[in-house]
Amino acid sequence: MNTILISQFIDDELDLDEKKAFVRAVQTSREYAEEALSLLEQEKWLRAEPKADLPEMRFVEPWRVRLRNILQPFAAFAAGAAAVILWWIFMPAAPVAEAPRPHRFVLYQPEAAQVEITGSFTGWRSLPMKRAGGAGYWEITLDLPPGEHRFSYIVEGERRLADPTVALREQDDFGGENSILEVTLSS
Repeated sequence: MNTILISQFIDDELDLDEKKAFVRAVQTSREYAEEALSLLEQEKWLRAEPKADLPEMRFVEPWRVRLRNILQPFAAFAAGAAAVILWWIFMPAAPVAEAPRPHRFVLYQPEAAQVEITGSFTGWRSLPMKRAGGAGYWEITLDLPPGEHRFSYIVEGERRLADPTVALREQDDFGGENSILEVTLSS
């Protein structure tokens, strides 16, 4: 189904006419309605307050702590050696290429007439983003291979912005900031 449209509905990125069209689509397609309800349930769960049911703390005798501190390096060495041996035995003949995963980039810039994205995944070439609805959001979906990627947005062809939804950033060589995105196999 159209998870991007459902995401835009949940994130309140649609204007009223687009929301009406979304509700009509949900009413006519049982599968689409179930997917939308499932994603809304997930959003509700993510926004819920964390539970305060923490396990009771217990006291550990000092001799156990000392013994654990003495044995931990040996256990770590043994585990590492076992992992290396197993890897050597069951090593694949050729590395398996990890397939790129689609990632949706969204930026709220209602006053902008042009927004682009640039990053390590584009060879630092600028790619134009499209308006998403009429509420001031810009979007682009790109296939990214697993790994660490650096990027920033370019507004009106000159103003560079880091992604405000990505906490991990670094200074670039030109006095600006780049966002750092980690794409994993499960993302």
